[in-house]
Amino acid sequence: MATLSDIPTPARTLGFAGALPFIAGAAGVWVLETPWDWVVLNAQVYYGCVILSFLGAVHWGRALGGGIEGGMEGEALWRPLAWSVTPCLLAWVAAFAKPDLALVILIGGLVAAFMVDRSATALGWFPAWYGVLRKVLSAIAVASLGASLIKVLA
Repeated sequence: MATLSDIPTPARTLGFAGALPFIAGAAGVWVLETPWDWVVLNAQVYYGCVILSFLGAVHWGRALGGGIEGGMEGEALWRPLAWSVTPCLLAWVAAFAKPDLALVILIGGLVAAFMVDRSATALGWFPAWYGVLRKVLSAIAVASLGASLIKVLA
């Protein structure tokens, strides 16, 4: 079983750097006064939309790049390509939603993306370290968005 130390340094470094806007967003929502708390909340939501879209694109790249032994073509492309655009569409809806609904959509989308990535990693479509990285980063993102949601609903 892979551990954090198995993650290549560039992926680990950039991955954790990419989690910082989620953490900073949650902190800002809690400590800043109006209107700055809403500015930070919107920035966090839009960043979440970008990241959710990125997570779908990983599957597009895998399908086109032959991430499964022998590559993929024809009808076999439907499943990974259909999934790859789903996070983008969820993110698009979240971008136009009220903040509370946007946060719920993003949390649900990130959890779904993690579940799909966990299955894909178990099938050998991604390296084992990717599953570990996704688990940790997903937990950080979901916890951060959840903290913001609690503040918004308070």
